[in-house]
Amino acid sequence: MDTRPLAAPQAPAASLRNTMRFEGSAGEYFKIWIVNIALTIVTLGIFSAWAKVRSKRYFYGNTYIGTNAFDYHAAPLRILLGRAIAFGFLLAYSLTAAISPKLIGLWYLLFLAALPWLIKSSLRFAARNTSYRNVRFDFHGSYWGACKAFILWQMLAVVTLLSLLPFAHRARDYYHINNNRYGQTAFQAEIPVGKLYKYYGLALLAILGALAVIVGLTGGTMNIFKPADGLVIAARIVAVIFGAVAFWGAPAYLGALTFNLALNNTRLGENVTFESHLSPVRMTWIVFSNILLTMISLGLLYPWARVRRARYMAECMTVVSPADAGDFQSMPMPAGNTIGEEVASFFDIDFGL
Repeated sequence: MDTRPLAAPQAPAASLRNTMRFEGSAGEYFKIWIVNIALTIVTLGIFSAWAKVRSKRYFYGNTYIGTNAFDYHAAPLRILLGRAIAFGFLLAYSLTAAISPKLIGLWYLLFLAALPWLIKSSLRFAARNTSYRNVRFDFHGSYWGACKAFILWQMLAVVTLLSLLPFAHRARDYYHINNNRYGQTAFQAEIPVGKLYKYYGLALLAILGALAVIVGLTGGTMNIFKPADGLVIAARIVAVIFGAVAFWGAPAYLGALTFNLALNNTRLGENVTFESHLSPVRMTWIVFSNILLTMISLGLLYPWARVRRARYMAECMTVVSPADAGDFQSMPMPAGNTIGEEVASFFDIDFGL
């Protein structure tokens, strides 16, 4: 008879909860920002590539998970080359519009065909030049994957009168998240589309409600009072303010909800999960007040606004991992194609969540 004691069951690894934090300050970033602007003006825009790298390194280097910060590795000369090529495309488009306007349609077709490549290149460049604990991120999205997520799904949403917009939104998030790697470990998101329909429905009701209030304030007072009456003028001012809040606030409100949903349903490998608890109301207030105060200050409060938003977003995100997590393998990789990212940023195209 075997009297050896049974092996005790292995206890599950304890979980670590690390809330992200941003340790930068508005004063520090203001110095970087004002020098960036001055040198960019003096060098006729050439220093803008170095300015971008300095800003990103400041924000990445002050964003922490636990005791470790992120790092940004892009080379300014590569970014400058990408911007020069983007400017060349813009110049060629302008010359075409001036000399032969009938050929502008060809530029639209060219841009549509290049858009998936721009998206793929932009996300790959951003990932490959970001690291955490000396392990680089990577991105493996394909041209056709970007074409389906950012063109075909969006067109399908339009022809179905936006009834499939939540599916189109999820397709974009899946392309962005599920093709990312940390070292050799993949991210994986499984986003319930039912909640996306709920959030988009709330956004639609908010927009319709805002329109009803604006119409009521303007049309209602016009029918009751004379156009020059003080109440009519006051109602128009209130309507403009309300419209501005709705215009800037609705995307921020919806963005906070969908960001929480995406991150809360994302994991890294098998054991690392994420939590996000952005308040839609507070995020809306931050976005609206940042824009308003930046405009009133003629741009001088832009560093404060950017730091304020970065700090709030960081403090609302948590990484949950086993106590022994961190054994992520990395491999040497090229920096990626900066041209796609710079052409996209040159025309103010954002591919984030």
